[in-house]
Amino acid sequence: MNKLLNSLSNLLFPNLCVCCDAYLTFQEEAICDLCYHRLPKFENYLNAENSVSKKFWGRLKLEYASSYLQFSSNNDVRNILHEIKYKENHNLGIEMGKVLGRAMIKIPQLTNADVIIPIPLHPKREIERGYNQSNLIALGMSQVMGQIVSADSVIRKKYNSTQTNKKRYERFINSSEIFKVVTPQVLKNKHVILIDDVITTGATIEACGNALLEVEGLKLSVVSLAVAI
Repeated sequence: MNKLLNSLSNLLFPNLCVCCDAYLTFQEEAICDLCYHRLPKFENYLNAENSVSKKFWGRLKLEYASSYLQFSSNNDVRNILHEIKYKENHNLGIEMGKVLGRAMIKIPQLTNADVIIPIPLHPKREIERGYNQSNLIALGMSQVMGQIVSADSVIRKKYNSTQTNKKRYERFINSSEIFKVVTPQVLKNKHVILIDDVITTGATIEACGNALLEVEGLKLSVVSLAVAI
């Protein structure tokens, strides 16, 4: 009976690849195998001195920093992030978090971490959107890597307009005092993985990371699903 209902559901509401609109098989989730293997990977993510890590040299004291995919304005990674961020595709967010987790679990510095914290949205922005896309990715990553997700340990105090077209310096000024760690006692002496959907200038990560590093004994790593190229 369940198989029949699933078959009828697939006929009425077919599962299509978010990249190419091809029909998905029962084994595929959100993205067809062909598109998945064509996604532009961040090739040096296993190298401790990758370009994401170098982006934060002199800005944050990090145990490790990396991304898994390369984002640009005209590739499928952009379409995936847009689907997660603006089209309420929660399942895709969690699934891409699992993809990220299967990549990052190869990095010993990250498997030793204690907790995953997604970059928080301001409550007003989260109410407007209905969810935090970085939290979806964190939840998927957690299912693979085993660390708990603590979405309430850091809050965003100030509501600010979109930062898409702002230069790094302007973004840092806007972000420098908008994060607050609300559970420092819980995070004391912990290794935290701070996670975001995409890293562009790194200003938001930098601001949130600096707030976290004020916690006694805290070690910090940074991971994102994608990095802008």
